[in-house]
Amino acid sequence: MSRSKRLIISLLGLAPLLMPVSLHALPSDWQQEVLIESNASDMDRRSGTVIYKGNVILTQGTLRIAADRLYILSDGQKIEKIVAEGSESEPATYEQQIEEDKPLTKAHGNRIDYYAGERRITLRGDAELSQQGNQMNGDLITYDMGTETIKARGSQADDPEVPAEESAGDGRIRVVIQPGQLKENNN
Repeated sequence: MSRSKRLIISLLGLAPLLMPVSLHALPSDWQQEVLIESNASDMDRRSGTVIYKGNVILTQGTLRIAADRLYILSDGQKIEKIVAEGSESEPATYEQQIEEDKPLTKAHGNRIDYYAGERRITLRGDAELSQQGNQMNGDLITYDMGTETIKARGSQADDPEVPAEESAGDGRIRVVIQPGQLKENNN
C-alpha cells in the first residue's frame, strides 16, 4: 500500500472525531416547510424535476442551501434528492444545526448532492466540511448523518466522480482538529 493511501486511511480514522456523538439534524427541521427563493425556475411534473436558477436559497428549519443552480428530484410526494451547483466564482453552500446547543455544521463544494431520505450529503470539487472549528477538505467528501460517518478523497486524475474541471488542490485531503477535541470526543 502506498504511503499516501496509508495516510488517507489513517486520517479517515480521525474523521468521526470531527463530529459530535449524535449526528441527527434537529427533529423540528424535518417538520418545517421548505422555502426556495431564486431568480427563475423550470418544472417538469412528469419527471418530478424542478430546476431553480440564479441566487438560489433553500431553507427548512436550520437547513440552508445556497447555490447558483438547484435541482430538486421528487417522487411526486417527497423530495428524494437535491443537487446544488455553485457558480464559477462561488461554491454551493450547506449549513444546518445538527444538535441543539451546538454551532452550525457548514459545508461547501462546486456541487452538493443532498439525499434527504438517506440523510447524506456528498460534496464534490474543492469540498470542505466544518463543525466546531474542526475542518476537512478534499475533492470528494461524503457525510452520512445516519451512520455518523465521513469519507473523504483527494483528487485522482482518473476519478470519474470528480471531473477534472471541478478538482482542486494537490490530490490529498486535509483535516484540522482543534485542541481538546480528541479528549472531549473520547469521553
